[in-house]
Amino acid sequence: MKRGQYSSPSIRTIPQRHFNRLSLALTIGVVGIIIASVYGTRFNPSELLSPSSLDAARDFIGGFFPPNLDPTFLNVTLRMAMKTMEISIVGTALAVAFAFPLAFFATSYRGEEQSRRSQGTVAWAQMWSLFYLSRLILNIFRGIPELVWALLFVSLVGLGAVPGILAIATHATGTLGKLYAETFEAADQRLIETGRATGANNLQVLGYVILPSSLPILLSHTLYRWECNMRAAVILGFVGAGGIGNLLVIKLKLFQYQDLATLIMATIGLVILVDLVSQLVRGHVLDPEGRRFFLSGLR
Repeated sequence: MKRGQYSSPSIRTIPQRHFNRLSLALTIGVVGIIIASVYGTRFNPSELLSPSSLDAARDFIGGFFPPNLDPTFLNVTLRMAMKTMEISIVGTALAVAFAFPLAFFATSYRGEEQSRRSQGTVAWAQMWSLFYLSRLILNIFRGIPELVWALLFVSLVGLGAVPGILAIATHATGTLGKLYAETFEAADQRLIETGRATGANNLQVLGYVILPSSLPILLSHTLYRWECNMRAAVILGFVGAGGIGNLLVIKLKLFQYQDLATLIMATIGLVILVDLVSQLVRGHVLDPEGRRFFLSGLR
């Protein structure tokens, strides 16, 4: 091997023939699973083009026009849309607040053997107990859909915005916690080793090494989750968790499609607004000057 050429003994070279066979087997397996799933669900796209389906769609969509633009109803729609926005913002903020500490404990930092020798077996065992407990909590929070959490919290605290906020916060905590932990684990190992060489513990490495370098990814995950929470807040209104979704389901049950059209347009407007705000924040923080200003405010 030539000098300066790097080779890792832990990485095995996969023969090209074996790799091709493995790729072919995986492709066949994935296609087979898709075909079996289509057969099992009896999915038939041609049913959407049947005369009865087309007639029903024409009558349904035709009932949307013209949308209800009555000032009184528009005022109600605006207030419910703002309530939905508030639910998504508060739910996301709570999720971020809980996801960060859980992600810190759920992160498997490399170089733990050195940490075990320096901290002792008891401290090392406590750290790994917190790791598995945090992972379990994140899996439970993420594994139960927002709609189920909303039904649970509605039965506990009643109808309104509070169960919607709690449902979004709980599920988003599990999702963001996993994303944050994976981002922390994917940080540059050289920076982590440099931080450890100075005697920094895991918390100091996270705060001074990992967070500054991972900020764009963390911000992107958070903003995308907020967009998802915005849509979830609309759906949660169907089970009485407040917001514009509550009004949507009422109008749908009453077959008041013109009112429904106005509410749908308001919902689309909310999603567009959230996307615009996300783009502005990303552009400010990810821009070198804006990022430098943001990081200076954290110190």
